[in-house]
Amino acid sequence: MQERDYLVGLKHIPGMGAKTINLLVQYFGSAQHLWHVSEKELRQHPQLTDNFIEKFFYHRKGLNLEEILASLANKGIKTVTVLDEHYPINLRQIYDPPLVLFYQGEWSKVDAQALGIVGSRKATVYGQKVAEKLGRELAQAGFVIVSGMARGIDSHAHRGCLEVDGRTIGVLGSGLDVIYPRENYKLAEQIKANGVLLTEYIPGTAPIAGNFPARNRIIAGLSLGVIVVEAAIKSGALITADFALEAGRDVFAVPGPISSPNSKGTHHLIKQGAKLVDQVGDILEEYRVVEDAAETEIQGTMFNLTDDEQAIYDVLSLTPLRVEELAHITRWAPGKIQTVLSLLELHGLIEQLPGRQFIRKSL
Repeated sequence: MQERDYLVGLKHIPGMGAKTINLLVQYFGSAQHLWHVSEKELRQHPQLTDNFIEKFFYHRKGLNLEEILASLANKGIKTVTVLDEHYPINLRQIYDPPLVLFYQGEWSKVDAQALGIVGSRKATVYGQKVAEKLGRELAQAGFVIVSGMARGIDSHAHRGCLEVDGRTIGVLGSGLDVIYPRENYKLAEQIKANGVLLTEYIPGTAPIAGNFPARNRIIAGLSLGVIVVEAAIKSGALITADFALEAGRDVFAVPGPISSPNSKGTHHLIKQGAKLVDQVGDILEEYRVVEDAAETEIQGTMFNLTDDEQAIYDVLSLTPLRVEELAHITRWAPGKIQTVLSLLELHGLIEQLPGRQFIRKSL
């Protein structure tokens, strides 16, 4: 057995989080020593309670390391530890990187070029479309998309990426054999085929509420920057943004209607200094990425627009606008604007959302 294997084994002992394992490994010199430690030795540690020591030995005696490793292999679950060279480079740099990651899929060197997309589980149609658009266009620009596979923004970001065969990483707040929400089982399979599905939790771990802030730190840690699409003022997505800031990563936020509760969190981030995003170029310019051929093709298409069509297209972005708002901006008659919008829809350049709102559309 290698030292890394003992780390994997220690993760299977209830109550042994990363901080506890780190503390005890430093005290006893190695994970191997800790796995085989005697009760007499453990009681010499000045910070451990009798209750902890009793539970440690109760659970450890019921574990067999070889059986643990064999069970993981039988389930198609691989592990990477902080001792391994292929541990994600971005994640290794955060304050408290997970000691062990359980994963399915394949790691790639390009995973260092990753961006996180997070947001509300109760996403609006606008938020869903923005998440898909950003997932799709960032993947086309060569970025790996990281998200939490939750309902709402997360799922749509993953799907947008997968639409163009991009790489995506799904980070769970449960064991790999406990897909949550259940309706995302098919999405999980697609992610494994086009990237990595991972967690720091052992198989069988339920998706309890306390797991998700820890999951959010992994999303932030894997990413060069985090994009918050929609978030209420107390959304978990803001926790992810906080983790990103603590790790020195970029934070982006997509504005939305001022009347929407899902815009309160993103607008708060913008006020605090997050970069406002109303088109993918706002993100790409931070990393000096030249937009790919698909974007060039869009620009080429725009050269064939009439002056009126180009003027309306230039006003539109990821933020939905109504005809009345466009009329106020352009000083044009609503009837003229409606005609131009219809032509842009025929060109496939814009999309109408519920409530007769319009946004740019990806080609």
